[in-house]
Amino acid sequence: MKIRHFISALLVLVCITGLRAQMHQPNRYEIELGMFDDSYEVLSGDENGVLLYKPLGIYLQGSELWQFVMLDTTLQKIWKKEYYIDRDLQFRGYDYFDTNYYFLFRNENSSTRDLQLFQMSIFTGDTLRYIVHNLVPLELREFEVTEGAAVIGGYYNMDPVVIHYDFKSRKTKVLPGIFGNRVELVQLKINEDNSISVLVSARTIDKRNTLALKTYTPEGEFINSFTFAPKTNLGLIFGRVENVSNNRILVSGTYGAKRSEYSRGLFIASYAIDQGQDVKYYNYADFDNFFKYMKARQQNRVANRIARKKIKGKNVKFHYRLLVHQIIPDGENYILLGEAFYPKYTSNSTYGGADAVRGSFGGSNYMPMNFAGYRYTHAVVMGFNKQGKMLWDNSFEIEDIVTYDLNQYVHADVTDKRIVLLYLYNDEIRSKIIKGSDVVEGKSFDNVRLKFEDDVVAKKSTINIGGLEKWYGHTFYAFGVQKIKNMKDQGVKLNRKVFYINKVVYSIPDSEVSLSKSKSMP
Repeated sequence: MKIRHFISALLVLVCITGLRAQMHQPNRYEIELGMFDDSYEVLSGDENGVLLYKPLGIYLQGSELWQFVMLDTTLQKIWKKEYYIDRDLQFRGYDYFDTNYYFLFRNENSSTRDLQLFQMSIFTGDTLRYIVHNLVPLELREFEVTEGAAVIGGYYNMDPVVIHYDFKSRKTKVLPGIFGNRVELVQLKINEDNSISVLVSARTIDKRNTLALKTYTPEGEFINSFTFAPKTNLGLIFGRVENVSNNRILVSGTYGAKRSEYSRGLFIASYAIDQGQDVKYYNYADFDNFFKYMKARQQNRVANRIARKKIKGKNVKFHYRLLVHQIIPDGENYILLGEAFYPKYTSNSTYGGADAVRGSFGGSNYMPMNFAGYRYTHAVVMGFNKQGKMLWDNSFEIEDIVTYDLNQYVHADVTDKRIVLLYLYNDEIRSKIIKGSDVVEGKSFDNVRLKFEDDVVAKKSTINIGGLEKWYGHTFYAFGVQKIKNMKDQGVKLNRKVFYINKVVYSIPDSEVSLSKSKSMP
């Protein structure tokens, strides 16, 4: 009997191991760096490859030399170009559209602060230059390129402004209905039909937070504007736009108390010109997996708190800072991907040690607090249909990431079989595979593959520069800077500092099962 049980358990283990998703890193490209060299920036060109670029710190007659390296999808070099760019031009943004890269610069020494836009062919690296006459000196925030035009958003005297630059006529105009409203620019989106959606924050008549959606033709002509009306005592904080059809738009994001910056849950709003709005709200307390990033004891405390509140008929109110990054089409449905975070502070060491972080603000215990970045806690994933009904939810715990920039770290690869969630930290690709609310595979850790068999990342290296981004199809790329030792391979330096980029692809067997269910099998 014991032997039979042992064999059964072994078979289950073999099945589970065989079903484990495989992460492949078939290609890697390296550029050796000097001790003080900066990292390269990376820009996807979808199925056409990827572009590496950076200023080289070499100057000639008031210009700085920039280097651009184009790689194909196997990370083989296609071409390499170097251009001198005027030092008065401050690099402000980039985009990729229709086999061309676009780089946006602002002239810091011009009284008008005109913009210069460089168009670069992915096939040859040849460039065209456009002068975008800046009607107002913008503090730039958003930059998108569409068919025949560039759309640029920013602020002037704390007011949002969006300008439209036509490549053919080479004329600039301000999109109407945005400037002068003392609102915040939330999202600038180019839709599949090349129409332009601008999502801004707004206030209702009774001063509650909400969002307003403004749409324009590809030529920048005003179409319409709509301001969402939240439920009484609630406010809409942040959102993302997704076009469902020619006449219906989805906006999904976070909601909270009427004037609070903290969210209590997620909302899904649909809007059609002939039907108005339909807004659905989902409290974090009603999610199945929102709190799974916590340790078991903390999860139990939260679950008990929710149960007690519901028994008493009271609303459960949680307060989170959460950014919604993407609305991803999934057949007839959609997937929302966001990340929760909180600001981290440390005390001034002049007044006390690290233990004083939570000191009071009264009497002699006062300690000045220094902002130490944003700590990410977990990614939130939610599936919903075109009617805004939540179908499932899941989460992915994020460990160790503290950053001064609120960027997207967790990315998703969506197929009809599963969703892979992954991010890069400290030379490890961390991933989790889900299918709806189920976990197909728990958190996995895969090292970034090195170039040579005997390469070893230097243990004392403090370099953690890099990231992971979606590339094309079901493919990602990981990139960063590493200090590497190699004491065995012939013809390889003993020590080298490199910028690297790795191609990353996940595969999973067709006959998948949930790990949690597999472990419970007899």
